[in-house]
Amino acid sequence: MNKQIIRNAQNEIFYEANLDQENGWIYINWIGDIELEDVKKGTQAFLDLLAISGCRKLLNDNSLLTSNFLEINEWIEANVVPVAVQSGLRYMAHVLSPKFITRFSGIDLGLRMKPVEFHAFKERKKAEKWLNSKE
Repeated sequence: MNKQIIRNAQNEIFYEANLDQENGWIYINWIGDIELEDVKKGTQAFLDLLAISGCRKLLNDNSLLTSNFLEINEWIEANVVPVAVQSGLRYMAHVLSPKFITRFSGIDLGLRMKPVEFHAFKERKKAEKWLNSKE
């Protein structure tokens, strides 16, 4: 499976992921207002895709995200990062939300991603350029 879509309880898409084989990364687009349970579903789908793909790069796009996920970052650090690193993740380009509090949450996430090399961007094109510069 190269493309994933997950809907919330209101049947709205909140997560889209695609294995971009041409560029050698997984692209995830988070959309709207998400809850911890949504993040758990989305990150599990990402971890499954990461495990079968062998990708070392993630393009994580929060430009359409509207919720504050600061409290969720601790859960991601403890439950997602170790599994992702074990599955081979080495680089993460993160496209920040234009919404201030959500943007701050994205920067906080970067502090929790060790040993993944993390860089945050305001624009997707710059994120893609950075990821393409990595091995």
